[in-house]
Amino acid sequence: MQVLELTIAGKGFVLPTAWVDEVVPAVRTRDLAEAPAWIRGVFDHRGSLIPLLDLHLLVDEAAARTLTGSRIIIIDVEVPSAFDVQASDLEGPVASRRTIGLMVERIQEVLEVDIAGENDFSGIAVESRPYLREILQAEDRTLQMIDPDRILRAEHQEILFGSKPG
Repeated sequence: MQVLELTIAGKGFVLPTAWVDEVVPAVRTRDLAEAPAWIRGVFDHRGSLIPLLDLHLLVDEAAARTLTGSRIIIIDVEVPSAFDVQASDLEGPVASRRTIGLMVERIQEVLEVDIAGENDFSGIAVESRPYLREILQAEDRTLQMIDPDRILRAEHQEILFGSKPG
């Protein structure tokens, strides 16, 4: 699997490139009144306003600084629909994709990793951070996988998109 390697507060993380639409330099954002600290604001990307989240704060570290090498990772994440749909209409839960930006201070490189490696650790499930997944060994580094589809919990979705999942 191809991943982006990130360093946050000296710790290695990886994000699957399959979810990444684009990586762009950090830009000025529009602050949102009374937004939680992990929401840095919204920014204009090709004519669309996209919420920008601080990935450093989401993984329980100090806020990302805006440095020369800071980047925004633009990803599409799965968000459960806020509308009730009859079971006869669809099989399984209804979901849509929403675009968000993740602010990071630094992207190291693109790597190929083996998810089912014999030296990997499945990780410890932490309810408050369900997006933190497997811990991988890549060369001489230990890296933790971030699951993009689990970054936004129900309360995050409500704050960002104004609706509760169905």
